Amino acid sequence: MAVKIRDVVNALGADVLSGEDGLDREIGVVISSDLVSDILCCRDEGAFLITGLAKIQILRAAEVIDLIGICFVRGKEPEREIVAYARQTGFPVITTAKTMYETCGRVYQLGAKSGEYIPPHKRE
Repeated sequence: MAVKIRDVVNALGADVLSGEDGLDREIGVVISSDLVSDILCCRDEGAFLITGLAKIQILRAAEVIDLIGICFVRGKEPEREIVAYARQTGFPVITTAKTMYETCGRVYQLGAKSGEYIPPHKRE
């Protein structure tokens, strides 16, 4: 059974800030990091991000690697520009008070797969 963003929302008791129409998107893989450089190493399709970095740089990274949604952890509130852009484009953004550790654990229990991390110096 494929894991959907809606499943993550329910498992975390997360708040949906934008992209309600995209909550039934199937998650290909999950990545988690607070480092933009690590996030940019993801090349998997259908990637969903778990992060505590609530700055505009995260949205730029999301565009570059074509993320399907973002979950902000530790009660972080994303910058206004992130939410405004996400609402305009229908991009799913959710937030939870849970730690990154607990969030990743719960999403793993749903059956979501981990994204592959390939450092830039190891790429072909």
